Amino acid sequence: MLNRTVYKYSYFIALLIVLIISLNSCNESSDIKRTKEGVIEFEINYLDNARKNPLILLLPKLMITEFKNNSTYSTIEGFLFKLNYITNYEKGKNATLFQIVDKKYMYLTDTSAAPFGYERDNIVTITYTEKEKTIAGLKCNHAIAIFQNSKDTVELYYTTQLNIKNPNSNNPYKDIEGVLLEFTVNMTGIHMQFIAKKIRKKDIDSQHFEIPKDYIMVTKEEMEKTVNEYNKIADK
Repeated sequence: MLNRTVYKYSYFIALLIVLIISLNSCNESSDIKRTKEGVIEFEINYLDNARKNPLILLLPKLMITEFKNNSTYSTIEGFLFKLNYITNYEKGKNATLFQIVDKKYMYLTDTSAAPFGYERDNIVTITYTEKEKTIAGLKCNHAIAIFQNSKDTVELYYTTQLNIKNPNSNNPYKDIEGVLLEFTVNMTGIHMQFIAKKIRKKDIDSQHFEIPKDYIMVTKEEMEKTVNEYNKIADK
């Protein structure tokens, strides 16, 4: 009799714990929907063969994107370098910041120009499908992107449950009106897949999205040359 009572009590406690976890998960997902500021944590996977390109073994596995009032600030930090992307929505500017040790370089353009690392004339055609899945607690829609120059085909998942306007002005998928939570890019010859793992609310200082003044201004070609030179050094 005692064993049966203990079993029922343990079963009740287990159900209660599952219920609490489920409620907390639902509350967390509901809490981030339509929020105007917060943080997205992306896992980075490298799709190239490490034997053919040993450099990818040294590259970072995480990207942090902070957002507020339609502006975004993304950070990828690796071996001796830091790469930042700033989109200042109010000023209509995209900034690519590359810091290697104590050297700081910036490529600045408006949001209508080709983003750093991508070909200017590589037209992307987007096809939307009816597929859906949940990523980091948010419902995502599926799309297929075809690059006309290379004929590469990329599958994407994006959400409209985050309150960010024009979120893709710093990547090739600017026609998608939703925040990408799973996508692939080929940047400076390296194929990378980004998958959102966690989204959380956080108060972000608006000054965070201001264009810094302590960087050396360079052209897109100069920035690409600098990044490629770093890749060659790191690959040795």
